[in-house]
Amino acid sequence: MLQLVRYIYLNPIRARIVEDVMPLRDYPWSGHSALMGRVELEWQGAAYVLGFFGEKQEEARAGYAAFVAKGIDEGRRPDLTGGGLVRSVGV
Repeated sequence: MLQLVRYIYLNPIRARIVEDVMPLRDYPWSGHSALMGRVELEWQGAAYVLGFFGEKQEEARAGYAAFVAKGIDEGRRPDLTGGGLVRSVGV
């Protein structure tokens, strides 16, 4: 689950909509900004995701931010992209 969260939230960087993780914190169309405490999105389970990185909010955000930053160099991951119907039936 964490790999998928990271992959999805890095999409704006891969699409070159934002340059790196610093402007990603304020990008309004990504849940990353909620996990970093910049906006509040009631529908997003930010506390749940952050709970994997620490008990204290500041510690959890730092751990999460480091985890996301490490994923930038991975680029597109075939195991987490596309496929649609073909992939959903296991082909």
